[in-house]
Amino acid sequence: MAQSQTPQNVAESATQSAKIPNRGPLLLGIFGTESAPEALIRLPGGRTETVAVGDRVQGQQVVAIDATRIALARGGAAQWLELPATR
Repeated sequence: MAQSQTPQNVAESATQSAKIPNRGPLLLGIFGTESAPEALIRLPGGRTETVAVGDRVQGQQVVAIDATRIALARGGAAQWLELPATR
């Protein structure tokens, strides 16, 4: 069965715009279970990676993942990466 085009109202509600920074990792999404969360991140070169607590990303360690952000730490200092703001 061939699929017809997506109705405009469905496409608009399923699509969100966000500003994407040109440098540094970008958090694209959080998934998995509460006891074993994972995150999908985009690296500056455009490659994507799935990470979990304990993994390393660009010399930083993933130290926490919650519902909307992940914490990356290096040398005792942590930074939070949050999901991009939508329109």
